[in-house]
Amino acid sequence: MSDVTTPILQVQDLKVEFHTESGVVQAVNGVSFDLYPGETLGIVGESGSGKSVTNLTLMGLIPQPPGRVGGGQVLYDGRNILGLTQRQWQEIRGKKIAMIFQDPMTALNPFLTVEEQLIEVTMLHIGLNRKEASQHAIELLKKVGIPGAEKRIRDYPHQFSGGMRQRVMIAMAISCQPDILIADEPTTALDVTIQAQILELMKSMQEEFGTAIIFITHDLGVVASVCDRVMVMYAGRKVEQTTTKQLFRQPRHPYTVGLLNSAPRWDQGDEDLQAIDGQPPDMLNLPAGCAFHPRCRFAEDACLNERPSLVSLSGDSPHEHACRLDITQPEESSKL
Repeated sequence: MSDVTTPILQVQDLKVEFHTESGVVQAVNGVSFDLYPGETLGIVGESGSGKSVTNLTLMGLIPQPPGRVGGGQVLYDGRNILGLTQRQWQEIRGKKIAMIFQDPMTALNPFLTVEEQLIEVTMLHIGLNRKEASQHAIELLKKVGIPGAEKRIRDYPHQFSGGMRQRVMIAMAISCQPDILIADEPTTALDVTIQAQILELMKSMQEEFGTAIIFITHDLGVVASVCDRVMVMYAGRKVEQTTTKQLFRQPRHPYTVGLLNSAPRWDQGDEDLQAIDGQPPDMLNLPAGCAFHPRCRFAEDACLNERPSLVSLSGDSPHEHACRLDITQPEESSKL
């Protein structure tokens, strides 16, 4: 992680809602975080927690309607980018802030060769001519480990394996050396060996270009291996944030404890796994008080009516959590 202390991205009290036939869904409700040059920030949580919506907002990709940014600011290099026009977004998206999507087969255009898709980005943002852009694309494919790049560049996405398509997506994302790279579960559909290669590739690209990465995932093993800090989301809100080491060593929110206890480990058997009771809440009908209280084994009467605010704990590692209870259990946390 970089030693730079000035954030390159500041998300402040972000609110995003979707208008549906059944009502208004508050997909993201008051989320704030900073991102620093050269660091990797992990965002974790169950499906529907608001992870992907948060980051699609950072890319200006929320469909409006039915989506709407209901409040807050996103400051990139000190400039609020939420109010940009589509033309202004096109100048930033791909050049300054890029994204690796979860499924490259749907993110890549099946009707265009890899070459056409790679050169489009660099011709638009860097001003290369077609010959220069084509050579640049070949070098990118070599950099991400695709053999025979000179020939493979003329292939279509369906002619690549899943792992190779993801490498193409990474090549496209880093083609303009962006300041910020958003990776939305980029290894979910890949086997373990390919997953490790992709993670190592992203790490080497970050070291070379100094890119800040937002890594969206549900895999806590990936978080432990690649992230500097972690933000945990539940029901559209941030419920905990601290360094990766501190989160694994001493989680403070019951939901985080549940996520860690439900993750398999090499040194424990299946009988040691503890699933989180219940199901994620209905976002159209969130419970009163703490949204997690129906599933929380620590819940008290006050949790049913009082929504907890984020509390900042002082110490060597800044630590925020949104729970009115002190559920720290060192002897239990030590085995997480």
